[in-house]
Amino acid sequence: MIYLSIAHVEKSEKADIEVNDRKRILILGGGFAGIEVLRRLENKFENDFTIDISMVSKDNFFLFTPMLPEVVSGNIETRHIVTPVRAFCKRARFYEATIRSINFQKRQVTMSNKIGTKNESANWHDHILDYDYLVIALGGETNFFGMEDVKKYSYTMKSLGDAIVLRNHVIDTLEQASIEQDEDLRKSLMTFVVVGGGFAGVETVGELNMLVRDAIRDFYHDLDIRDIRVVLVDAMDKVLPEVSDDLSKFATQKLKNSGIEIILNNPVSSASASIAKLKDGTSIETYTLVWAGGVTPEKIVKELQCEHDRGGRIVVDEYLKIKGFDGVYAHGDCASILDSHTGRPYPPTAQNAVEQAKVVAHNLISEIRGGGKVSFSYKSRGIMAQIGQRTGVGMLFGIKTHGLFAWMVWRTYYLSRLPTSEKKLRVVTDWFIDLFFKPDVTRLKTFTESQANYLSKSVDVISK
Repeated sequence: MIYLSIAHVEKSEKADIEVNDRKRILILGGGFAGIEVLRRLENKFENDFTIDISMVSKDNFFLFTPMLPEVVSGNIETRHIVTPVRAFCKRARFYEATIRSINFQKRQVTMSNKIGTKNESANWHDHILDYDYLVIALGGETNFFGMEDVKKYSYTMKSLGDAIVLRNHVIDTLEQASIEQDEDLRKSLMTFVVVGGGFAGVETVGELNMLVRDAIRDFYHDLDIRDIRVVLVDAMDKVLPEVSDDLSKFATQKLKNSGIEIILNNPVSSASASIAKLKDGTSIETYTLVWAGGVTPEKIVKELQCEHDRGGRIVVDEYLKIKGFDGVYAHGDCASILDSHTGRPYPPTAQNAVEQAKVVAHNLISEIRGGGKVSFSYKSRGIMAQIGQRTGVGMLFGIKTHGLFAWMVWRTYYLSRLPTSEKKLRVVTDWFIDLFFKPDVTRLKTFTESQANYLSKSVDVISK
């Protein structure tokens, strides 16, 4: 076990500041929630060397998750929606590591980093960080609701690696289908099932549908586009339950018009390598099951010795502080924050996470420098979703919108939220190129971190 002091001195003339006089702020998580807190604290304490700020994240980059489905379709290059966390660290210290434990009583966090990533028997080194103020923004992970077979055989859309693996797999199935002579097997290879009728599922199925149809039209001339079957499955009675009924119906109709089959009130109950079985007993033969059916807090969050809601999220007060612990805040997907407007917890969206981060940063600054705290109360400015074929639906400042205009608003809004001018320019360039050129069906095999996962889910159709 190695003990690390968060306090550090960047210039020799600051060396006379005693470590004991410093205030140590530790941020856990490098997503929307954590990065926004980091940026605001650094702007406030940029020249104040009595304040030490550190961040721990399992990845060394910030991922712009709303554009993840477009990585699958190839509309956006992989590196264009990620930004190194260190690019945000003007003077903060960053650790790429996994959180092992959080001790509120001792005000300590144990993190662990892997030594020798290419060696399966590589050692993990634990390090202890002390803090005075703690911000927990660890996000969440995919919720399979205890279905281990679904977890084993499905693809997810939570990380950058997920998007790359799914894209490679989809292109691989088209390559396999173009070789296969067995008609039934070929059709099952050309069947794609996406589970989850929320924003993530709808946007993923829209991009996936465009990818396979464009690819077959432009490159796979030995395949019949009429054999494509793209299915969206959900346990609810409508898609996009977050929007109004008429917008949901519009989205449903547009998805159907694009060739997507929609199955509602009938969740996936089990899965194998080649079959997705629904609750009513229906079996869909497919080698591509994509799970976008929900999010749950990470295990480390659920095991914290504090109050949780039924889903395992941390219960916080109106100031986003964890009840019973001074100087400890939680927000984003891992926190349960009651919406005074609806009486229900805020949904886990990037928009809400950013707004919560503003309140956390303000209240932290008030604790350190003095001043009044503010409670969190936010009414969404709008919700938008793109559903493929340059079509979107949404509610913007109380106004319902759909079609091409909604799609343009979606792109404009998220483009404005990209963290740097460089990323904005690269994404705009990607979109511009996409207007004039055919889709790229190159299948990359060099993403080593996901290689084992990819191989375990590949199907040897030749042996069948």
